Amino acid sequence: MKCWRTFDFEKRYGFNKIMIFSFLLMMIFFSFSFAFMQSMYSETLYSAYFELFLIGLLAVYPLHKLVHILPVWRCLGHIKLKYKIKFFCLPVLFLNIKKPIPKKQFILCLLLPFFIINPALLICGSLLPHYMHYFTMLAAVHTGICALDFLYVKALVTSPKYAVIEEHDHGYEILIPQ
Repeated sequence: MKCWRTFDFEKRYGFNKIMIFSFLLMMIFFSFSFAFMQSMYSETLYSAYFELFLIGLLAVYPLHKLVHILPVWRCLGHIKLKYKIKFFCLPVLFLNIKKPIPKKQFILCLLLPFFIINPALLICGSLLPHYMHYFTMLAAVHTGICALDFLYVKALVTSPKYAVIEEHDHGYEILIPQ
């Protein structure tokens, strides 16, 4: 295998720029989804169950990482979990698979959390319209978490068809057969 390209967006753009991009994506998603949901369901919004909202807010990130693992469940023995604390309080989890993965499967791993968690949250918001603001906020936060995944998918789409992806500590390498 020959390395076609290496991606490390945190090194390339910096953690702060990625966080700003993530925050902007989160705000845009919340603005559009809340306005759309509010136009469909013009119910009075309640502020009860705020504690459950906070628990949901804390659960979104670990759930996101768990859904990343589903397409590569067979490789569970090759997955290494690490974490780092950013800004003295923000835990960041890293799931590294020490085995090359086909490009399509890796793209599925990156996109699956967005296409499972966000629709579930928005459906819950439509089923409980009095609390739709909580669910749209959770979906927006999750979209912000998915921002880096979207950047990697954008980069992977242009790679060769039969490439395999290998993770390393600070990004991904796209490998192609020689």
